[in-house]
Amino acid sequence: MSNETMINPVDNSSNSSVINSELQPNNATVINTEISSPSNIAEGTTLCDKYTVISKLDINTGEADLYVCDYNSEKYIAKIYRRKFAIKPEVTTILKQINSPYIAKLYETGTIHGMSFEILPYYKNGSIQGRKFTFEELKNNIIPCINAGLKILHDKKIIHKDLKPSNIMLCDNGKDVAIIDFGISSVREAGNTVVMTRTGMTPEYSAPETFKNIFLAESDYYSFGVTVFELFCGYTPYAHMSQEEIEQYTSVQRIPIPKDMPTELADFINALTYYDIRNRKNKDNPNRRWTYEEVRNWCEGKKQTIPGEGIGNSRADMNPYNFNGKDFTDIQSLVIELATHWNDGKKELFRGYLAPHFANSSNQKCARVCDDAEEEARKCTKSDDLIFWTTIYKLAPELKTFYWKGKSFESLPALGRSMLEKLWENDKSDYAFYESILNEKLLTQYVELRVSGNRELKNAAKNIEEMHEVDGKSNAEKTYYMMAYMLSGQKIFNFDGKQFRTVGELAEYMKDLLNKSYDVFQKFCHKLIDYKDNLDTQFECWLIALGKNDELKKWRESLKA
Repeated sequence: MSNETMINPVDNSSNSSVINSELQPNNATVINTEISSPSNIAEGTTLCDKYTVISKLDINTGEADLYVCDYNSEKYIAKIYRRKFAIKPEVTTILKQINSPYIAKLYETGTIHGMSFEILPYYKNGSIQGRKFTFEELKNNIIPCINAGLKILHDKKIIHKDLKPSNIMLCDNGKDVAIIDFGISSVREAGNTVVMTRTGMTPEYSAPETFKNIFLAESDYYSFGVTVFELFCGYTPYAHMSQEEIEQYTSVQRIPIPKDMPTELADFINALTYYDIRNRKNKDNPNRRWTYEEVRNWCEGKKQTIPGEGIGNSRADMNPYNFNGKDFTDIQSLVIELATHWNDGKKELFRGYLAPHFANSSNQKCARVCDDAEEEARKCTKSDDLIFWTTIYKLAPELKTFYWKGKSFESLPALGRSMLEKLWENDKSDYAFYESILNEKLLTQYVELRVSGNRELKNAAKNIEEMHEVDGKSNAEKTYYMMAYMLSGQKIFNFDGKQFRTVGELAEYMKDLLNKSYDVFQKFCHKLIDYKDNLDTQFECWLIALGKNDELKKWRESLKA
């Protein structure tokens, strides 16, 4: 494989990309603010006494400028950093020794005008950011290349710390890829964990432990999993979420997998993004995040346990159970199918098919759970839906997805985001669904079952259900908006074709309206607050979600004065 491919050609098409997309809205990387102004190296300048500058690439990476150079009729890239001491000597020393098609070769380093620079390969095909790949392309080419590259780096004790599509280049053959951009990488000494500030990391791709300033080889594999998700779906699982929201979500939840993703790829991504790293040093424990060996085995088609679905959980083998025309030999897969096909699943339980099957499979615990559910249904103390709901989580204790009446959400935050989107579209088709969730008090029960350690989510669930009891029926839309905001953690006000994240953004927009036209400004104001001093429902809930409840109370008191 040739080393000549391009770090970002001058191309504004959707397929061109940049090294470190720090200035792009959803890929914002936190970078060192102590940077100099852009460099201006004249054409014809010679670097390292041999690389002649041809032109400057019209690309802003935020931390460096890129120049195309020529040496012996071959093109190279000079990456000139804008901040001093940008390149760590201990990292570059190791990188210069690496000769692999899966790692961008570091040919030379030096300084010009007091700024450090690197000489790198010229990747004519650009990065893989903004591109989508099929499952076969990912499994046969992209994933093996990245895994091999990470193996080399980790064997050399280097942690990349910012793996993402913009830092992965497409090679000349259009199939293989190479990892680039080691500006924030660190070297582990004697196998010790790297603990440092988060400067440079991109929150959307960052592992839960990195938000606590802990960086491991496993952290790179978490970023690898999110990267693969994006390369298949065309978007990241945490698009439009703030760093705080991502940090809260990833610490307790699996990432939300779309239903149309192949199961094999979904398992792969779940294994790479498993959030619990407590067992990472115990290679015999299946409940730990995958790294090189497991990824290699997966690429070779070897069957492995998915983290979180290992020993002591509902992935236990059982006699084949036929449901919906398919045979199931592990409990969790069966439970997912039962919950997905809700009404048919209830029939399997309440007609007494499940209990004897588990008993014949020598799983007396699951048999008792089903027997208890049948007995409770006979007493009619709870609805069949609630009994079935409770039963599926007892049968599959590791199941994180929120199931209810045939609908499924990867988590409560995912449910909240779905609600917001429908409310913004004035889609009332799921109002009865939301009402049933609140009537059965499923939110507090789910939190207690699945994320009891998340105190903030527990309080939110309790407050939502209490609000519904007080005035939910008289103002259902307000209850649903509060439920959506509190569950999702999002702070977006979607109004009049615009989106606002802060009161300051809204105030600036209104100021602009006033400068343009008083009539337009007045109409906008009366959409927010009508002539009877009633607030728009979403506006009021958004302010409460922002913590402005006290200000709202004072405003209402002032109206009475």
